Amino acid sequence: MLIGFSVSNFKSFKETQNISFVASKIVRHKEHIVSQGNRKLLKSGLIFGANAGGKSNLIEAVNFSRQIIINGLEKVNLDKKYFRINKEYYFQPGVFEYRILAQEKEFSYGIVISYDKKEIIAEWLTRIDEDGTETDIFNREVNEEGVSSVSSEMLYDTEEENNRMKIYLEDFGENISETFRKKTILEDIALRINDKQNIFVEITSVYEWFKNMIVIFPNSKYRGLNEAAADDDMRLFYSKVRAFFDTGIETVESQKQEMDFDKVLQDIPPEEAHRIKIDISNQVSEHPVMFKMNQQIYILRKDKTGNIIYNKMLLNHGNQNDLFEYSDESDGTKRLFDLIPIFYKGRKNNVILVDEIDRSLHTNLTKKFLQMFYELMEDEKCQLIATTHDSNLLDLDLLRQDEIWFVERQENHSSKVYSLNKFKARFDKKIDKEYLLGRYGAIPIFEEEELNQEIGYEE
Repeated sequence: MLIGFSVSNFKSFKETQNISFVASKIVRHKEHIVSQGNRKLLKSGLIFGANAGGKSNLIEAVNFSRQIIINGLEKVNLDKKYFRINKEYYFQPGVFEYRILAQEKEFSYGIVISYDKKEIIAEWLTRIDEDGTETDIFNREVNEEGVSSVSSEMLYDTEEENNRMKIYLEDFGENISETFRKKTILEDIALRINDKQNIFVEITSVYEWFKNMIVIFPNSKYRGLNEAAADDDMRLFYSKVRAFFDTGIETVESQKQEMDFDKVLQDIPPEEAHRIKIDISNQVSEHPVMFKMNQQIYILRKDKTGNIIYNKMLLNHGNQNDLFEYSDESDGTKRLFDLIPIFYKGRKNNVILVDEIDRSLHTNLTKKFLQMFYELMEDEKCQLIATTHDSNLLDLDLLRQDEIWFVERQENHSSKVYSLNKFKARFDKKIDKEYLLGRYGAIPIFEEEELNQEIGYEE
């Protein structure tokens, strides 16, 4: 589970901004809390704010740093990711720090990147015991002369184990190569070792925590969530949830396609098409996957010879002889196809982030979606973190005060993150109205008088 996240010098985040999922002493909605040792953590967080306020940048900061953590700097685009309002920030570090629970243990993990040198200049993984004792599993940094050093406070049971850790960390020491300057220690050790049970178990558990995180953006082309048809349990689960939301869809069917799969990818750049084919080939092994392209959804499988075959997904609205294509569905129904797998994935204790969870959805449907999440995930250690424009979700019958966060653009065009909790709002307050009146900030400000003067309009 995610305890907290902080970021500085990324897009609209200039100074360090923090978001926390540690539950306060609020007594309402106890089903929204998971107890982990001496921690009480929130199962959700909703982030509100005006357009261009920076709330989507918070999700992007998590996704950007996650990609660096599990794939290295070479797999991300560093261009224009720093706080561009001040050009000097190109030469300032970007800092991303997580406080997490992985395999029942608490860790602090962070990376610091250099935008101008395009390298990782600091990385640390610290275990935090229940009594507050902190132990650096590794701590890596690059000094002003560009010299890299790495250390560890871990003492293992045998000298052989201590030497194994020392050998792995040496790659990131004084003689570090250019390749390793762009990699994280977390990724390198987690992917290189075969023994995941002894001294490296904590490192691999943290790496897997990041790898299992799910991030959904409004316009993601390919999400790679396993298709329900591959798993009887998931298919049944998926059908029940979909019916609950009254989409009019009775069954999900498929139609065999005869044309070459290359034709599906013909409208995208060749390099991107090649990458997608490799990704799909790697995923389509024992189970089919769902692939979205050109407003259609295809179900891909491998035949006995290893060739990829695919069916177009069709939807039965009550007439078996006239099935609907995915492209025929409303934007709201399409959005539900993106979101419904959350309920299934949540049972695997993932951290799930959704940018614009309310996009194309009626307010009542979004509320019902959140209510269902709390009900279905009551006994699960998963979290849903989402941005939204919908002020109707500011309802203390739906959310706790400490689950509500705001992101507001400041005069210097940077973004500030803060919790509703700081306003000490009572549980019986109509906070949606208070929000629209501007009490909590993070709303659009319209300079009507100035505009009227500019265009020569007078009342």
